[in-house]
Amino acid sequence: MTGAKRLAAGVLVLAGWVIVIPLAVVALARLVAWDARTSLVELNALTPVLFLPAWPVAVLAGALRRWALVAASAVVVVAHIGLALPEVRAGEAIPAAARSAPHFRVLDANVYAPNRDTVAFAAEIRRHRPDVLILQEATPTFVADLDATGATADLPFRITVPRDDPFAAVVASRWPVTEDDIVASHGRPILIRATVEVEGRAVRLFAVHTVAPTGGARVAWIEDLEVLRSAVAAEDRPVLVAGDFNATWGHRHFRSLLSIGLTDAAAACGKPYQMTWPRDLPVVPPLLRIDHILTTRGLVVTRIHAGAGTGSDHRPLVADVSVL
Repeated sequence: MTGAKRLAAGVLVLAGWVIVIPLAVVALARLVAWDARTSLVELNALTPVLFLPAWPVAVLAGALRRWALVAASAVVVVAHIGLALPEVRAGEAIPAAARSAPHFRVLDANVYAPNRDTVAFAAEIRRHRPDVLILQEATPTFVADLDATGATADLPFRITVPRDDPFAAVVASRWPVTEDDIVASHGRPILIRATVEVEGRAVRLFAVHTVAPTGGARVAWIEDLEVLRSAVAAEDRPVLVAGDFNATWGHRHFRSLLSIGLTDAAAACGKPYQMTWPRDLPVVPPLLRIDHILTTRGLVVTRIHAGAGTGSDHRPLVADVSVL
């Protein structure tokens, strides 16, 4: 090997170590301090993509026969597999009974409080024709403009949280809504609860919007998720939980929420990496799946996909739900 080649190999190996060591620290922190700091919450949200650079480093180190770097990068790769596997393996077969059971369609969207493009969103509603519409950050101005398009005419029953901030919300339904209330956390409305009947079968709707775990709000975000967990656990009827959780499978308290018997519709339908945020970057595609539709026993999502979400920083979710 010539001097130039040795120098190039040395630079590549050094770059490999610069990549692998921080990733190994993050993986270790996941084991000993899961979400203990805001920085770790942010990094854990990126679990599906964060550790990907370790894969080519492992290949390159093998080609250069730098065995210490091979071993270190292999540890990170194995950690990546282990951390990502639960979400990937969450796929479930759709029960045969779900094909013929009563069903409804839900469209969930964080429309983004400054968004004024109601025409594009109205077109999305018309295209999907939901029976239940759940909106986060839907300010009174946005809702009025949306209603003016006629897109919500078939959804006359609604609950609103009329605010001019990101905690505005709407639940609109084709059927009457009953038993409705709003749950607050730290003075913020984070949960709308209501009941609808689908062909005589009661379904509880939970519309969620937690605070983001940034800017010093990590503890409040954890408390929001715990309030939601307790509310779902107290129900004895089928519950559909939809909204912006500001959380992913990489987060401890989101996993805790799932552990009470909730099924993540996208993961169950084989779409664990159907990312929803941020959708408004010019080049980079959405990297996080922080918007979710979850169900308890008695409900099965047979189909789910992400919509366009024009004007918002989130992609909406459209799901077909069977009531068993």
